[in-house]
Amino acid sequence: MRNAFAVRPPVQSIKAMALHPFFLAVAYVLCMAGSALALAGMIRSGLVCAALGLLLSLYIFWKKPRSRHHATIMLIISLLVLVFGTVYYLKQFEQTANDAQGPIRY
Repeated sequence: MRNAFAVRPPVQSIKAMALHPFFLAVAYVLCMAGSALALAGMIRSGLVCAALGLLLSLYIFWKKPRSRHHATIMLIISLLVLVFGTVYYLKQFEQTANDAQGPIRY
């Protein structure tokens, strides 16, 4: 009976597969800051934060297998912010049909 417990991996190897809670909180705050900045009208800053959150979530997904569910949540948040923020940002540069300043925008 005692040998049945000998095949379990040590606790340290399991802890090494998970992300530290502090870094997990920092990653979530980065993703949420991207969405908050995008909603506040600072589109470029929001897109930069979302891009950094996307890269961080990909790193967590590949390097920390026990934290992959957190990485996918951050990936979804970052992708949504990037897609909708980019659409809104590019929509600001479209010309309207009744533009009084003309095509030059002087």
